[in-house]
Amino acid sequence: MAFTALLITFAFFMAIGAPVAIAMGIASMVYILLGDVSPSIFIFSMVESLGGVTLLAIPFFVLAGEIMNAGGVTARIFGFASLLVGHIRGGLAHVNVLSSLFFAGISGSAVADTAGLGRIEIKAMTEAGYSRAFSAAVTAASSCIGPIIPPSILMVLYGSMSDISIPALFLGGLVPGLMLGLFMMVYVYFAAGREGVEPAPRARFGEIARSFVKNAPPLATPFVILAGLVFGVVTPTEAGVVAVAYAAVVSMLYGDMNWSNIGAMLEEALITTTQIMFILGLSSLFGWLVTTEQIPQAMAAVFKQSGYGDIVFLAAVNILLLLLGAIMSLTSILVIFTPTLVGMATALGIDPVHLGVVVVLNLTVGLITPPLGWCLYIVTEIAEIRFIDAARAIVPFLIPILAVLLLITYLPQLVTLPGEILLSGQ
Repeated sequence: MAFTALLITFAFFMAIGAPVAIAMGIASMVYILLGDVSPSIFIFSMVESLGGVTLLAIPFFVLAGEIMNAGGVTARIFGFASLLVGHIRGGLAHVNVLSSLFFAGISGSAVADTAGLGRIEIKAMTEAGYSRAFSAAVTAASSCIGPIIPPSILMVLYGSMSDISIPALFLGGLVPGLMLGLFMMVYVYFAAGREGVEPAPRARFGEIARSFVKNAPPLATPFVILAGLVFGVVTPTEAGVVAVAYAAVVSMLYGDMNWSNIGAMLEEALITTTQIMFILGLSSLFGWLVTTEQIPQAMAAVFKQSGYGDIVFLAAVNILLLLLGAIMSLTSILVIFTPTLVGMATALGIDPVHLGVVVVLNLTVGLITPPLGWCLYIVTEIAEIRFIDAARAIVPFLIPILAVLLLITYLPQLVTLPGEILLSGQ
């Protein structure tokens, strides 16, 4: 009865438009009042969920991305990518995708990618003759790479909630992230022909080499972070601190850093972190109650009895998260479903690292699908087009993204092998 009341209360408050954290908190209190549970567990679970040192990595990675963005790194990355692939058919559309691949290793966020690089990319593409809708669609779609390539804020959150190795999750995102970039560039190569824009002349090798040397520090950011984690030099939290220090030094070396904006950068990092922690704290008891009721084990038993087990389970996870991602925020979905999904995956013998990367990629798709596609709204504003036009233009770009999702769902080695190789000695 108590658990039924929890679900009904949660559904009611979600239906009337209450914030998801408030809905979970009130539903949990209803369960406590009706069930044989001490009210002190509410405070204890909140403190326990937010007490992990690993969560400190989130504000640091957010701040590192803000510093790099304010330090003019985005423009430098775009310029270097232009020299590398600007001559291929599709020209600046390829540059757009490659720039996102590079910037993903700095920000760890799709929204930061879209807001930071988006203005530069869309302005350059429209001035070159690409339609505003196509430019906006490429920009929004390529931002999906942000949470997959390490460092990833969503993976830090997933790892903290499920007690899973964050270095393993970061390494697990490497191959899928590179595949996303490659698959999108293949699609762009054929789709850009309809735009009727000639690519730029091929850059000389010397010009590319000089640009690489000049822009090597920001491009090396993900490798610096990964190397520290893989070799055990730093913890995930310390890696966040290193990322901030590295971003500040790089920005100062270029001389583009405007330190008068440091207050705004700190404020943005604080707001983002507070939103995440508020949801995580109030949702912790909700997840604990669901786990205590042994819901994950019961649902896993159903999948096992189907005769297909992990195959059906992973398909159901993809369908569920793709649908929810269109109508809920990523953080909300992650904190609601992670305990249940990890419990079910463990019961079915699925690697939780593999599940984590699949979950994060599913959630990033929600950023570019209406009605709640944040990245779509950002590019709509930047490109000055109607939301419906951006939504229509983004649909074909779902093909390469969903192709990668399908591959990593049923070929787990694409996710787990890098971690098994590099972390085997730890």
